[in-house]
Amino acid sequence: MNNLILMPSFIMITIVVYFTMKSAIKQRKNILFGVTLPEQALSDDAVLKMIDDYKRIVNIFTLVIILTGLPIAFINKEGLSVLYLLIWSLVVTEWLVRQPYVYMNRKLKKLKKDNEWFIGEKRVVSMDTKISKLKDKMPIPNKYMIIPFGISLIPLIISIVRYDEDLKYTTFIAFILMTVLVLLYFIGFRGSNKLKLKVYSKNSDINYILNKEEKYLNSIVWFITSLTASIVFLFTYLVIFEVINVSYYFITIIAILGGIITFLGFIYSNNRIKSLEEELLKMDKEVIYTDDDEYWIDGYKYYNENDYNSKVKPRFGFNAYTYNLATKKGKISYYSGFVIYAVIFIPLFFNLLSMEFTNPKITISSESISVDYHLYDYEFSVNDIEDIKLVDEVSFKLRTNGISTDEYCRGNFKSKEYGKCRVYIYNKSKPYIIVKLKNNYFIYNEETKDETMNVYNQLIEKL
Repeated sequence: MNNLILMPSFIMITIVVYFTMKSAIKQRKNILFGVTLPEQALSDDAVLKMIDDYKRIVNIFTLVIILTGLPIAFINKEGLSVLYLLIWSLVVTEWLVRQPYVYMNRKLKKLKKDNEWFIGEKRVVSMDTKISKLKDKMPIPNKYMIIPFGISLIPLIISIVRYDEDLKYTTFIAFILMTVLVLLYFIGFRGSNKLKLKVYSKNSDINYILNKEEKYLNSIVWFITSLTASIVFLFTYLVIFEVINVSYYFITIIAILGGIITFLGFIYSNNRIKSLEEELLKMDKEVIYTDDDEYWIDGYKYYNENDYNSKVKPRFGFNAYTYNLATKKGKISYYSGFVIYAVIFIPLFFNLLSMEFTNPKITISSESISVDYHLYDYEFSVNDIEDIKLVDEVSFKLRTNGISTDEYCRGNFKSKEYGKCRVYIYNKSKPYIIVKLKNNYFIYNEETKDETMNVYNQLIEKL
């Protein structure tokens, strides 16, 4: 894997984070930087200066994000480059993106308190009767989710019908894919429909239109997200099982395009609701303002013991909702994300480090040959050897279970010349030892030619 393959991810994350930070500038229903303000305060000189300051800070942060992300392309060890990308993206998306917003939120709250800019009511406990009728309605029927579910079944069927011992992990991944889509369905598609319904005005028609439109757009975005995810996984499986013959670069492009489409969908949905809300409320003389800033920690974390809803519309970013940390369900949903991150990334972090900084160690005895290498130990009997030769060229059309970088290939591969292979080679260190076994091939070399020839001579003695 060339480091340049990682650059589209770097670019996508940078763009998403930039527009996420920029989204805080546009106020929604008198809310700016997560702080509720009266109409006249929005045009106050101090507030306008804060907006200008925020734009400048966002540009500085974006530059910092770009400069700290660029090493991804220049780290000479690709495993470390992947690790750097993972850590960088986690820091940027989960912490850095919020810092300008949090800074302005705290500053504006102080300005609001100093100027006593409090409006509306502290709590709203009533609900418009027409809005309550919308609670269980979904503009896009649930049956539409059969499409991505059906697509995601194809990889599972392929991995079962064309079962390959070297590809046994693909069946497990196919089940994970189904689990991901189920989560997208319940957390996104269905979950957005159960958001706390909002009262914008005493005018029932305005409340009805805005809530219905938001549900409709959210359901479309989550459907597209599920559909693109299932299509990306389908193409990946078709390549792995050689149903189609395209490069992994093609899959990368599809994944990037899917991410772009999903992101643009969230941006469009968010902007469409904001524009419609602004348009309708400008014509309305019965707008209802509620000042519940006290329940928003730093403007993005919601904690309200008086609200039984576990999900609410966020004040920052393009997410469809955020969690009420005062509810048990909200706490579990919010913190489970961090647990999942830890379960996935901590083992991945140490595994990549181990593979990057340890080398395969071959042991040749009178009865067997074994290779000791993290996650990819291998051993075969001397009696299984049918032939041994040296070659200067070897190419692989598929990595079935292993790791491949510009520097080395290790694990299970399929070669154009030899079929199934167990491989431990330095790509640029010729020659390569080809050992023909009864059921597959063993391909090996050392970092230098002399070391490779030493291993070759020891193996030849076993014939």
